[in-house]
Amino acid sequence: MVNNLMYPDKLVYEGPEGDVEVQCRFRPVKNNTFRKKQDGTDVQISHDIAFPVGTQSILLGTVFNAINERGEIFIYGQELLSFHVGRFHCVGSC
Repeated sequence: MVNNLMYPDKLVYEGPEGDVEVQCRFRPVKNNTFRKKQDGTDVQISHDIAFPVGTQSILLGTVFNAINERGEIFIYGQELLSFHVGRFHCVGSC
């Protein structure tokens, strides 16, 4: 069971069988952080994303929408720039 207080947001993307919703928490980045995309271009990171342990990997470059706890879309058509599955957490950025 996912703690909705800890992961109040949803990342929604188009999967092979339709829309996929993943519980998560978006946090705005405080400084100018850049990452290289797969094609080598530099892109500024706007949010760090925390996912519950056990979240399935999401392919880099996946285009998604972010929905907050009120059901409002607050990020639209954004590309996932990083995703890491660790022993105690899963994190990403966009």
